[in-house]
Amino acid sequence: MVLSIIIVSYNTREFISPCLNSIRKHLDGLPYEIIVVDNHSVDGTSRLIHENFPDVPLIENGKNLGFARAVNEGYKKAGGKYLLILNPDVEILPGSIEKMIHFLEGHPEIGLLLPKLVNPDGSLQFSCRTFYDFLILFFRRPPLVKVFPNHRIIRKHLMMDWDHREPREVDWGLGACMFLRRDALGNQEIFDERFFLYFEDVDLCLRLKKEGWKVVYYPEAVMIHSHLRHSAKGVFSRAKWEHLKSLIKFYFKHRRFSPPLS
Repeated sequence: MVLSIIIVSYNTREFISPCLNSIRKHLDGLPYEIIVVDNHSVDGTSRLIHENFPDVPLIENGKNLGFARAVNEGYKKAGGKYLLILNPDVEILPGSIEKMIHFLEGHPEIGLLLPKLVNPDGSLQFSCRTFYDFLILFFRRPPLVKVFPNHRIIRKHLMMDWDHREPREVDWGLGACMFLRRDALGNQEIFDERFFLYFEDVDLCLRLKKEGWKVVYYPEAVMIHSHLRHSAKGVFSRAKWEHLKSLIKFYFKHRRFSPPLS
């Protein structure tokens, strides 16, 4: 098995069919498997997969176990040399997977590739980032992020002043689409399950870097990301609360936001 694709779904009925269809359409001839882990969706996502994609293995959890734990569940069933962690709101484009495999085969020092993500209208998403520090966190919080959306600290963090046309080593990238070399994980699971949602992607990239692997943004591979967002309405929304909890856990795990790698 060359590639295992792990998809975590949670109330993603609207997106799961285009995602799975794009895989089937553009990976013809490549030995791959799809593993979907459903975190107790209540919108009929599981039923849709059973009816329309009966050949896709589906792990159905009795409750929402969080993104990190669900990905690790899929990883335990995966047999691929390479692992694609894919959100259900992402559609792959022709040649992207093959290009990433070929690039990793020629660069054994790279543990994780981040493809170029674009919006449905083709515009660029700023999906790779610099590590956090206190200033970044300060300017990324409301109301400052709305008052100063183009502040130099935010632009630097989101890497907005780089053209995103050439491969480049980066600090970390969004967990919506991550292409992993299985050997880079060693005996570890993909994500630290202490993170229910958010910061598991930052943590993974930092772990890989500390172990000598490179994390690289690879714009030759392009995927469409509809950017399904968890509801963040209200002062005490579930999404905001989970983000805060994960931020605190990340800080106390590493004792700072961007620990020195040497």
